[in-house]
Amino acid sequence: MDEGCSAGVGDLSGRVQAGWLSARRARLGAAAPRYLASAVLFGFFAIGLRTAFLSPAVSAPSRPPLRGADAPSEDFALQFARAYLTYDAADPSLRERALAPFLSQGLAADGGFSAAAGAQRVLWAEVASDQRALTGGRLITVAAQLSTQSLPVYLAVSVRHEAGQSLELLGYPALIGAPAIDSSYSPPARSAVTDPAVLEVVDRVIHNYLAGDAAELKADLSVDATVTLPTQRLALQSVEQTLWVGGRGSGAVLLTAAATDPRGNTYTFTYELGIVYRERPYVDFIEVVPTAS
Repeated sequence: MDEGCSAGVGDLSGRVQAGWLSARRARLGAAAPRYLASAVLFGFFAIGLRTAFLSPAVSAPSRPPLRGADAPSEDFALQFARAYLTYDAADPSLRERALAPFLSQGLAADGGFSAAAGAQRVLWAEVASDQRALTGGRLITVAAQLSTQSLPVYLAVSVRHEAGQSLELLGYPALIGAPAIDSSYSPPARSAVTDPAVLEVVDRVIHNYLAGDAAELKADLSVDATVTLPTQRLALQSVEQTLWVGGRGSGAVLLTAAATDPRGNTYTFTYELGIVYRERPYVDFIEVVPTAS
């Protein structure tokens, strides 16, 4: 066969192959909708079988977040407690005027307390606890120091504050006991720090920290440490104990130290110091991270 014939045959073979590929693509293109429909139907069929033979997974009901008293409710309880606990028996109308903005309808003008003699002032008052009241609202306990006794009193005040509504006093308050305190706690056993490099850096850090020497302190802090200095300057007297938190070589130590202030008052402090290792140990926080909430 000569070259012309060979070329002709090659061209023809190429055209046939190209035509065959074009025809194949056309058939696939024409069949694509049918394939897609079949796939969709198969998917629905599979879902139907799963629903018929397998019980659907039941998701655990989401629990509403525990909601504490808001700031207006706490302020309401504090202001009421101050008015309730302050009196001058010689002028009871003064106390009643102070109580009037807080009292709900049906409550006596004196809030359920009538002074027989003497006078009393509230020296300070703080929110001690906040619990859900069984009758609705929040049961806010206010701790108050009075001018008439050495121990603080605890006054439970029921307050309701619905969204978009005014604050309400739900009834007379109640004098109650202090929150329970467990004094039997003993710290877990911890190992002493024996690494001379760690001991040296934490001793130097606590000395400069208490003295308020930012320039010297910075030399022993890691590059990403955030530390703010106490507003009261103290002189380190001694380091009593340095222990690893969570085991030897962990990322923090507990350092107990004695210090004095300019008036000669003596303090014993325990600080938690974070330890990171570069070419030597550095401190990356002292007790707290000031930028954290």
